[in-house]
Amino acid sequence: MASLIRKIARRVVADEMPKQGGFPGASNSFPTWITAFDNPGEAPRRLIEVSLEAIRATLNEVSLDDLAKRTNSPDYFTVWPGEHYKLLAGFMKVLKPKVVIEIGTDTGLSALVLKKFLPAGGKVATFDLRPWKTVDESVLTDADFADGQLEQHLVDLAEPEHFEKSRALLASAEFFFVDGPKNITFEKALMKQLATINYQTPPIMLWDDTRLPSMVKFWREIERPKLDLTSFGHWSGTGLVELK
Repeated sequence: MASLIRKIARRVVADEMPKQGGFPGASNSFPTWITAFDNPGEAPRRLIEVSLEAIRATLNEVSLDDLAKRTNSPDYFTVWPGEHYKLLAGFMKVLKPKVVIEIGTDTGLSALVLKKFLPAGGKVATFDLRPWKTVDESVLTDADFADGQLEQHLVDLAEPEHFEKSRALLASAEFFFVDGPKNITFEKALMKQLATINYQTPPIMLWDDTRLPSMVKFWREIERPKLDLTSFGHWSGTGLVELK
């Protein structure tokens, strides 16, 4: 049966995949791989239970209408499922993390969501190599940083010496959102550095774009409890990891 499935898959790919350009009718697309779920280990019970609660919260309790009015906010910002922004809010409502680490500020859309749904006394530390004011189409303003609940760190966490300077902050994190460069060098270095922290309570990481061609192998090789949430997150891949 397995060999028959492989033959059918090859024929479908050969017959149906576009020879040039993107997928017909899709506004954005890329080629990727479908892979077997080899050696899955035990079911990640905590991740499954938290995800079920977060999905329910996203469905019933999350609105981003106020943030969608921001200058430069794209039309897709409030799309769910398909985009990850509302799902981020759902996890914030369920986990109620006091310290959130975002890796990859970019235009600031995710940072705004994370900040909006912080519990009292919480903060978001967003890491990037570019100051947010230099990013085209940024949705952030100076006012977003005024109360101290949102701060940007211009640090390359793949570099051991930079990581060490941020160790205390990273060790206090309860939730990570990772939307980094996806060159795999950074992602592997980040996970290696994080493995040196002994967390009292293992934080949860939400990874973006896990089905991009450059990320498929990296995601498969993560040996911590993990869960694919693409159907409830970003169309280009959403994955949950417990830093345990």
